[in-house]
Amino acid sequence: MRRRAFTLVELLVVIGIIAILIAILMPALTRARDQAVRLQCMSNLRNIMQAITMYESENKNYLPYCGWGNMPDQHTGWLYKSNGGTWIDNPPPLDFAKTGVVYSYLKTTQVFKCPLHQENRSQGPTEWITSYLMNGAVQDYGKYGPTQMTPNRVTKFRVTDVILWESGETSLMNNGPPFNDSSSFPGEWLTERHGTGSRVSGGGAIGSGGASIACFDGHVEWMSLKEYDKVVVSFDQPKNDNRFWCAPNVTDGGRGAGM
Repeated sequence: MRRRAFTLVELLVVIGIIAILIAILMPALTRARDQAVRLQCMSNLRNIMQAITMYESENKNYLPYCGWGNMPDQHTGWLYKSNGGTWIDNPPPLDFAKTGVVYSYLKTTQVFKCPLHQENRSQGPTEWITSYLMNGAVQDYGKYGPTQMTPNRVTKFRVTDVILWESGETSLMNNGPPFNDSSSFPGEWLTERHGTGSRVSGGGAIGSGGASIACFDGHVEWMSLKEYDKVVVSFDQPKNDNRFWCAPNVTDGGRGAGM
C-alpha cells in the first residue's frame, strides 16, 4: 500500500504552528528564567544576612564594618579585611572576600555575585568580587571620619531599613563608581539586572527592572528601579530619613549630606 506524503502546504502549516507556539512560549520561558535567577540572587542576600546576624549575636548587636571609605587598617568588614586601601585603584584579588566577616561564617564566595552580574570594571575594583553593597548608614556615612567610626548596633535601625542592595552598571547620581569600596550612599545606584528586557550596560534609569535588597531584620525583597527612584533620589520629596537614608546619628538620616 502506497503511503501518502505531506504536501508542501501541510508542511508550511505545521512550521507556522510551531513558530506560533514558540512565540507564545518564549516570553513565559524568559520570565521563568528571570524569576529563577532573581530567586538565586535573593538567596545570596539571605545567606549574607544570616552571616551578619550571627556576627551581631557574637558582638553585642554591633554590625560589622561596612567598609565606608577606608576602614581602620586591619579591621574586618562584612566583605573584606582592610589592608590600608592599597588596592583601591586596582582590582583586588578575586579571593579577597575570604578575609571578610561573611566568608568567615559561610565559607563560600559564591554568595557575593548575582548570576546575571557582568563585570564592568570602570565601576570600581570591588565589582570583581561582589554585586552587593552595604548601606553606609551602618557607619553614619563617615560623619566621624573614615578611620574613627565604630559601626552602629543593629538595634539603632528599623527592621525595614535597607542594609544591602544590588548595585552595578552605572552611578545614577554621577557620584563616582559605586564599587570603589564595599559600601555606598543610597543614591549611588540600584541595578536593573532583573525584570527588564531593555537593560543596557552603562545606561541609567531606563526600564521597568529592579534589584534585590536586604533589610536589617534579615528579610529580602525585590525593588523596582522606579520605586527606588521615588524613595531615594527624587528631589520632589523633603529631605528626611526613610528606609534607605537611615543613618541613626546624622540629621535627616544622612540624606542631606548624601544628595
